[in-house]
Amino acid sequence: MVLLDMNIVLNYIRKYALVPDACFISIVTVGELKAFALKRTWGKQKKNILQVNLGRLHIIDISNTLTDVYAEIDAFSQGLHPEKKLSTTARNMGKNDIWIAATAYFFDIPLQTTDNDFSHLTEFGLKLDKSSL
Repeated sequence: MVLLDMNIVLNYIRKYALVPDACFISIVTVGELKAFALKRTWGKQKKNILQVNLGRLHIIDISNTLTDVYAEIDAFSQGLHPEKKLSTTARNMGKNDIWIAATAYFFDIPLQTTDNDFSHLTEFGLKLDKSSL
């Protein structure tokens, strides 16, 4: 069981493959995927595989319960958390990535991604799955 980042779902779509059962995705990632498809003027076939894959995923919505974790991850990433110190230089994360990380952290689900934008958050306690497809 993992929370899929956008780049993982895109890899499945590009291969016209289905995401595995029992995977989760943030509603933020759903928005990112739909915007990506729109901006790239995807054709009917790719849009269909996107919809099929979204139907297979357990979508986690943003709720008030995630806002404290969002705030902590944002402060930690910028080296400004009062209790948890970042051992590297401060990082400005994209706001969508903070929501995605907060979702994975709050629900204690490993975040599967191929990018390094989340790597510093293992110090915070985020579980990362950097496996490739």
